[in-house]
Amino acid sequence: MKEVSADYIEKLIDIMKNNELTEVTLEDGEKALFIKSNNFKPVIKEKEIPVEAALIEESVQEEIAQEEKKNIVPIVSNMIGMFYSKPSPEEKPFVQVGDTVKKGQVVCIVETIKLVNKVTSDVAGKVVEICIEDGKPVEYGQTIMYIEKTE
Repeated sequence: MKEVSADYIEKLIDIMKNNELTEVTLEDGEKALFIKSNNFKPVIKEKEIPVEAALIEESVQEEIAQEEKKNIVPIVSNMIGMFYSKPSPEEKPFVQVGDTVKKGQVVCIVETIKLVNKVTSDVAGKVVEICIEDGKPVEYGQTIMYIEKTE
């Protein structure tokens, strides 16, 4: 794993404390950084990732790089929680595949422990894929949807 700065680890620990998370794992190549808190006193260790997982990670990274070249931008979750495509069960979705979105427009929500986080688009464009089913769990950093930039 590439060297991780102390500031980066402190930010991860703050995210854990603020969201009452007990563990976080970051995987990169052949190693992983695992942070586990016990009463929010973090314990940090590195672990080896099986070669198969490293190869899968490489292919995912290559796929993402190719999509970025095509002006495809991923919208990722900034927290762990439940993905919701609409404001409430009886309302229509914020966006659907094929919809045009503006920069800053709310595209979905992620709820964690009754905290509702509105996820917005960083770019103007067209929704080309929604990667998570409504009401399903989402992980920190997981891609929620892809938007094809128009600007």
